[in-house]
Amino acid sequence: MSGRGPGCLIITGVPAAGKSTVSHLVSLSHPRAARIDGDVLSYMVTSGRAGPVSSPGPEADRQARLCARNICALAGNFADEGFVPVVDTVVPDRETLDFFVAELRPRPVLLVVLAPPLDVCHRRDAARGERARVGIDLGPLRRTMLDELGDSGWWLDNADLTAEETAAVITSHAYDKAVVAG
Repeated sequence: MSGRGPGCLIITGVPAAGKSTVSHLVSLSHPRAARIDGDVLSYMVTSGRAGPVSSPGPEADRQARLCARNICALAGNFADEGFVPVVDTVVPDRETLDFFVAELRPRPVLLVVLAPPLDVCHRRDAARGERARVGIDLGPLRRTMLDELGDSGWWLDNADLTAEETAAVITSHAYDKAVVAG
């Protein structure tokens, strides 16, 4: 990715697809990068938090939009100062992706969807500690992502790759395969 300006790289996928580990490694592969973790920003709400899994509804939707706005503000600030922002968050649908693209414009937006088979994600999730485990059927989210985002960015099946291999592939090919037209 170096040499083409600090585009905003979003690494997404269903829970347990590998976003956190891979986004960290991708950020380390650049001389100037910042990793932005959507979960960390979401959990900055310490009182009155409504999450999409724990309490779905209008308030959870409002807080998800607030989190997306904060992600974009940070990513834009880092990009404008010459850092590659590597965003780790779930982009569940077209509306959310369009929001990111609009907020980050005119900077290039690159979308990598980590897409191992669902059984791999369920196994990885089950292997997590109890507090980190999502423990839900990931199928509906995966179907929505495929239906609404299947033609956007770069869908990468990382089931047979190590986290290091996945990060290396993303770092080498994101500008060729992951650019989102906006």
